[in-house]
Amino acid sequence: MTDLSEFQLVQVAKMYFENGMAQKEIATYLGLSKMTVSRMLQKAKESEVVQISIKLPFQLVSRHSEALLKAYPLGRAFVIKGEYSTRDDLRVRIGSVAAFLLTMEKLDRQVLGMGVGGTIGQVVQHLLPMKTRELHIVQLMGGLSDVSDSNPFTIVQETCRRLNAKGTYLTSNAIVENAEYRRHLMFDTPLGTETETLWKRCTKAVFGVGSIESGTLLSETLVGPAELQKVKKQGAVGDILGHCFDKNGKFVQTELEDRLVSIPIASLMQIEERFAAAGGEHKVGAIRAALRSGLITTLITDEKTASLLLEHA
Repeated sequence: MTDLSEFQLVQVAKMYFENGMAQKEIATYLGLSKMTVSRMLQKAKESEVVQISIKLPFQLVSRHSEALLKAYPLGRAFVIKGEYSTRDDLRVRIGSVAAFLLTMEKLDRQVLGMGVGGTIGQVVQHLLPMKTRELHIVQLMGGLSDVSDSNPFTIVQETCRRLNAKGTYLTSNAIVENAEYRRHLMFDTPLGTETETLWKRCTKAVFGVGSIESGTLLSETLVGPAELQKVKKQGAVGDILGHCFDKNGKFVQTELEDRLVSIPIASLMQIEERFAAAGGEHKVGAIRAALRSGLITTLITDEKTASLLLEHA
């Protein structure tokens, strides 16, 4: 015997989801109460009569994502399908996808740490406005000398504006004159105390990966060619928030480290979710080393970079 209730469940679902009829209209047409129609629609979802599928504005390469999780100590990996002709195009694509993924996370009553760089600047530029509750943004590293979208001051300010959040700004250069001044700034000033407290309360951190071989560390005005060569001689291949690491993912204790105004590696490792948004053939060596460090829990990258990372995992 045919189950008429199942037929009616499908009938109601098609009227609502495909024909665009309002619940009240369906109820009147079928001689049911509006509450009954509402319950039937809920049951249609629970019994999978209705299966909702959402098409993302980008495509992911799941096989690469799964392979990266097996090859490196990662919690999640998102690999964006497609190739990009310029580094700027790549930064925009990775930044836009990272922004989407970040805002799909729970952000209310969180402390979010923001890093520095062109890709992170693009993350912020692609954040859709949201009315979060009790979200606090903290700068993870001192500022650079320019006022571009990649500067951490600008990044924190714009993130606060778009996410309706409060912000704490680290009003110092990323590299200061000497180790003594850094200690004074971080431990003997109200700004340093507040910043360190927020770093310890951070629940999420978003940062990029720098490649020493393909560019300068932090900024030409903060780190000159001579200092850069010293860092490279010590085996550094890349940096995260100014902290340099070698090809095996081991962090290198450089002279710059003593003058670096940035969240300490130990504190960064304590943050539960650590998002790295980075890609490009010029950064493959640095990203591979960064992954080996275990510092990254979530990687957002492009298909070509993922393929190269898997070749020599």
